[in-house]
Amino acid sequence: MTCLPGQTPIPHCTLPIRSILDVTSVMVKDPPDVLDRQKCLDALAALRHAKWFQARANGLQSCVIIIRILRDLCQRVPTWGALPSWAMELLVEKVISSASGPLSPGDAMRRVFECVSSGILLPGGPGLYDPCEKNPSDTLNSVIGQQREDITASAQFALRLVAFRQIHKVLGMDPLPQMNPRFNVRNRKRRRDNSDGTDGLEAEGKKDKKDFDSGEF
Repeated sequence: MTCLPGQTPIPHCTLPIRSILDVTSVMVKDPPDVLDRQKCLDALAALRHAKWFQARANGLQSCVIIIRILRDLCQRVPTWGALPSWAMELLVEKVISSASGPLSPGDAMRRVFECVSSGILLPGGPGLYDPCEKNPSDTLNSVIGQQREDITASAQFALRLVAFRQIHKVLGMDPLPQMNPRFNVRNRKRRRDNSDGTDGLEAEGKKDKKDFDSGEF
């Protein structure tokens, strides 16, 4: 080291770099009351899901209504209870947003059941990838193969109920009374033509009930 006249040379530091790193690692420790890492990651994921919902699903017509209906279905029917809530929201958003135009709640629910009935949830299918994660991750990883088959079969049965005007069984409610003034004359004529005194619409409803009540939804 070259020094100017009148200057004192500065001695070099002889402490190894590894010793400095060891001292630093010993000094930095997590406090005893630190939050759980996994819970913090889950909270951040929930925050990303909420932001995604506000940006993609909240303004989509009939999307929020169908999500509420399927959420109630997952609580009432054990078969649908295996479907994660986040996967269900992704499914509804993708199905409705892929339509050519705005859908009414009835058409949107039918489209969702048609999509599930086609086998999109079955093993080997495309899956439902999480758009809020950097690395590709399937939101259906927690659903086993048998549960996916049960959900698909239940969606097919629900689609048949909707097609035969038994949607009240899917919604878990009592059937609405049929009060249409346009068919009053024809209904009276059916009552006169029916020899056993049973209304035609009532007889048809009994037949449908016999056909569909035999299965478990």
